[in-house]
Amino acid sequence: MASIEDVAKKAKVSVTTVSRALNDHPYVSDKTKKKIFKAMEELNYFPNSVAQQLRGKRTNMIGVIIAYITNPFFANLINAIEKTAIAKGYHLVVMQTQGKPELEKFYLEMIQKKQLDGIIMTNLEVATDTILQLIAENKIVLCNRYIGIKELDVIQIDERKASYAGTKLLLEKGHKKIAFCTGNIMNPQDLRYKGYQDALNEFGVEIDEDLFYPHLMGIQGGRIFVQKILSQDVPPTAVFTNGDEVAAGIISEARKHNLLIPTDLAVLGFDDQPIASLTNPEITTIHQPIEEMGRLAAESLIAKIEGHESPTRAAKLDTFIKVRESV
Repeated sequence: MASIEDVAKKAKVSVTTVSRALNDHPYVSDKTKKKIFKAMEELNYFPNSVAQQLRGKRTNMIGVIIAYITNPFFANLINAIEKTAIAKGYHLVVMQTQGKPELEKFYLEMIQKKQLDGIIMTNLEVATDTILQLIAENKIVLCNRYIGIKELDVIQIDERKASYAGTKLLLEKGHKKIAFCTGNIMNPQDLRYKGYQDALNEFGVEIDEDLFYPHLMGIQGGRIFVQKILSQDVPPTAVFTNGDEVAAGIISEARKHNLLIPTDLAVLGFDDQPIASLTNPEITTIHQPIEEMGRLAAESLIAKIEGHESPTRAAKLDTFIKVRESV
């Protein structure tokens, strides 16, 4: 495999000059850069595709930043994104943050280092100056979730409306003590929580912050929720969950403690993942068009990268409540 020293020798320049050319240093003339890039091509030396970028070519690689790859929602979303990307001649790099801001920052630097043409962000909480700049440069597209104060285009369902409809269904079933179960903390910008509050206010039900259960994710999060309410004198009679995996965990743990679903506890899911139809009872859930979301996100980012008109901006995708047995 060729090295940077081989490139320098073939181009008859110093290693320092090659390094400067790779970093687009102004001290290196265009003539010298061309000579270096020609040597790199002949030696098949293109580290991180940087040289291709500096000559005005794309890497034809895009990234998608997700929180947890173990969540089936993200697996299905990635599948839709990748199918669309491949059909358009792009490869996809999957990047997991596990909720760590430093990893998100590291991945975003891959755009600035010209290792990726752009990134799809699927769960943005804080729109930093770097992110806003990359959005303005058509290098970032947002989809699924955004919890922030700035007005940004996001490819998603109308989360507030969907959560309102789901909570209203629980209220119409006679429930007034409705828990809100989420993987996040309490955030006034969370549209799902706003929709939940909208429905309670409409029915004249007082909002009780003790019914807000944060930091509960996945099946284990659902199990923990049940364990929490078992010790309460007056537990909730219904729960709005932020994901079908949480709902499945609730149903599984409830069975161990002889809690009947939905008689003792009504359970509303979110996403309409395959697991929602596999539990007993099956989960009533808010459907998200995951495949359409992934396709539109990929199409939008690639259009921006290639300088074409984006097929969508702030798309509000259709959703509905898939009524099954848990409510």
